[in-house]
Amino acid sequence: MLAAAMGWCATAVLLFELRRRAALVADAAHELRGPLTALSLGIEALRRQPAARRRAEALATELSRMEIAVDDAAAAGRGRRSAGHPARLALRPLLERSGEAWLPAAERRGGRVRLDWQAGATPVLADPRRLAQAFGNLLANAVEHGGGEIVVRGRRSSGGVRVEIEDRGTGAGRRRGTRGGARGRGLQIAARALEQAGGRLATADRTGGGHVAVAELPIDRSR
Repeated sequence: MLAAAMGWCATAVLLFELRRRAALVADAAHELRGPLTALSLGIEALRRQPAARRRAEALATELSRMEIAVDDAAAAGRGRRSAGHPARLALRPLLERSGEAWLPAAERRGGRVRLDWQAGATPVLADPRRLAQAFGNLLANAVEHGGGEIVVRGRRSSGGVRVEIEDRGTGAGRRRGTRGGARGRGLQIAARALEQAGGRLATADRTGGGHVAVAELPIDRSR
């Protein structure tokens, strides 16, 4: 009897702690929505200024990453992730905006971000926020752990489109991932976001130094 009572007590304590943590996550997600709205309004104001429009679009892409992260945090309290909203979208503009967003960080480290796009029109069916999440994490990884010149290369593949994000840095402290199981939180998030769109992620070291992350996505041929 004593053992059973102690077991029930331990279970009750665990449930209480889980509910407390879920409430903390919900509170944090709620409080983040105010600043997100303010940032969104600020970006809309920048969009009305021709000289700042390109930067505003880049910031809006990063803001969409924050929004989906907040939605995920709110859904985590219910034991799931937020539902996606797939849409048909062009891949190149999204990559241009993500590259623009991370350009200042690359330049601060003495590098740059360059887009080499030879894939032509590549519409994909995906949640735009999830793809911004995927490529934002891959670019952040290249800037923060690789450095040097970062090349975002787009090519057609037999299955659709292949996007390579390649850096020339030493990669000190980088945590790598593969199709079979990404290590490192950013790579895990990127891999999961690509998988939701029917794609996949692989990473490898470059010959002569540096690193490349390879994202493959199917082209939407519904039209």
